[in-house]
Amino acid sequence: MFCGYKHLNIDHRYKFKQGKVYINGIEGFWSFAKERLIKHHGISRQKFLYYIKEMEWRYNNRGKDLFEELVDLMLHEKVLGVDVT
Repeated sequence: MFCGYKHLNIDHRYKFKQGKVYINGIEGFWSFAKERLIKHHGISRQKFLYYIKEMEWRYNNRGKDLFEELVDLMLHEKVLGVDVT
């Protein structure tokens, strides 16, 4: 059990997708997130969504220079409700 969620298995001999719903994307994300979250040795329930959102951003930008991505975000987007342009 990880963070209160029970891991359920899917028998890939019978089904990989159902319509437009695929399991590989979410399995890849959870594998990525769990590998990084386990290094924190536990996180608070109040901050769990922040950790997940960070993992989502990191997963969607894997393979890129994250520092450059953050600088670009801060220069071209509103960050924390402050327009920096």
